[in-house]
Amino acid sequence: MKLDTLTEMISALSYSEIKNHQNRIILELTHLGIPQKKQEKILESIFKIVKITDNPKTRVSFLKSFVRIIQNDIEKDGRDSSIIIEITKKCNKNCTHCYSKHAGQQLEMSDDTLNFLVHFSRKNFKHIFFTGGEPTLDRRILTIAKENPDIMFFLFTNGSILTKEYAEELAILGNVIPLLGIDGRSASTHDRFRGKGSYAEILRAIKNLNDCNVCWGFITLVAENNADEVLSQEFLDDKIRKGAIIARYLEYIPVGPRPLFDCILSGENYYKMEKRKHQIVKSGKIYMQEIGESKCSGLLFFTVNGDIKNCFCFHYAKYNVHSGELKDSVEKTRKDWISYNWEGECPIYSDPIGFKKYLEKKGWHYLSKAEEPYLINNELAQQLKDHYQTFLKLKAKKGYN
Repeated sequence: MKLDTLTEMISALSYSEIKNHQNRIILELTHLGIPQKKQEKILESIFKIVKITDNPKTRVSFLKSFVRIIQNDIEKDGRDSSIIIEITKKCNKNCTHCYSKHAGQQLEMSDDTLNFLVHFSRKNFKHIFFTGGEPTLDRRILTIAKENPDIMFFLFTNGSILTKEYAEELAILGNVIPLLGIDGRSASTHDRFRGKGSYAEILRAIKNLNDCNVCWGFITLVAENNADEVLSQEFLDDKIRKGAIIARYLEYIPVGPRPLFDCILSGENYYKMEKRKHQIVKSGKIYMQEIGESKCSGLLFFTVNGDIKNCFCFHYAKYNVHSGELKDSVEKTRKDWISYNWEGECPIYSDPIGFKKYLEKKGWHYLSKAEEPYLINNELAQQLKDHYQTFLKLKAKKGYN
């Protein structure tokens, strides 16, 4: 399918000019064989990305991605629309809240598994997220992005490797968007989680990305001891002013053998986080995908070993990429996950031990090298449940308005 005319248009024209030429865009989509009922969806997506960035490479990458999604009838939305690939365990940090360092035997994903997952994703998912470890330490990401210009890739990164040279490479590709882990509004808060000098590295990464006209976003851990800061309007406005186009918030879950008890969210701060996410989505000032579901269906995650997890922090799996037909294994993983009867959205906060025991009976096995207290300690598990009950009561009483 030739997109020459469309790519030329969205590369060169401003947002207002694109708006004025929408009839011509529709005509080109018709020539390309895009069904009429799907043309409006692509047109709307084009408007959004042209408004967000003037980087011609990124605009074209999104266009190619939109067309691929339509061609393959990928109707998934929200969390179901993407996968996460843990490409490497290599990391140059020792973050206190890391979910990855105690699970997994291999140092990096094999080439065969990686290529297999990318090929599988192009016909079944909209986007691919790379994580680690620190994914920017693995140069294969840049090669994969170059070989798959019609897939948008997102990186969960600490920002330390995003030099001017690396940012220039991303600018040339156009289809790789870093999501910077930013856990505070200042070095005193952020560095407490990620190590001395980490906040300065974030600021350098932002400058390099902006100087090279690379789109970026941020992902923030919300913990009890930083919630007031990172959920404030000032924190969000600061990231928007700096150029972020995507925002994500994740609640702290006490994974690993040494959980941070002072980080476990109270019910009040859990409610505050969910309310803030809804406010961001409603405002439209920055893109946010993560808002609450009535019942979390999980977030498909492939470990370096090829194990199929359904949550980045819950270190259990039943199937492996190479243990059978992948699409079937993914569907069975999701089916097992949602078949447990828990209260609220998150099964891990709602009933961690009950959820773990249920999946173990269904054949799921533990992937971590160390025991995790929140999955075996009834007192800690009850603390999570009590806080989550408080959140659910606040949500029922106040809603998010």
